[in-house]
Amino acid sequence: MKKILVAYDGSSGADRALAWAASLANTTSAELIILTIPEESAELQEFGRAEGATLGDVLEALAQRRLADARQIADKSGAKRAATEVRLGDPAEAILECARASNPDAVVVGKRGRGRLRGLLVGSVSQKLVSLCEYPVVVVP
Repeated sequence: MKKILVAYDGSSGADRALAWAASLANTTSAELIILTIPEESAELQEFGRAEGATLGDVLEALAQRRLADARQIADKSGAKRAATEVRLGDPAEAILECARASNPDAVVVGKRGRGRLRGLLVGSVSQKLVSLCEYPVVVVP
């Protein structure tokens, strides 16, 4: 294995998926790519307005906070080479785009992330990836 892509949204499921992917990266000396996709919401828009910041600034701050947390988990799990990436948009589509661009040996995601209600209504990100991804997808419970 040379490259592992892991999607990270800060949820407990994503924490487990990242720890698993980082451990695998350590064992196989693979590069770990940690991807986060901050999602727009009315709550974030309101927060931005209240703080006098743009939605873009709020999304960037959220992404950077998530990636700092992710780096700590990856470091504790032994990943020696870790890169980070931020994308915007629909999470499943953003993960698929990142996978196409990075050509990983595996894509790792948690079973459930932050979008539980949305997942129930339109299908979970992990379900979409298993159906649509050209690369092996590992879903960590």
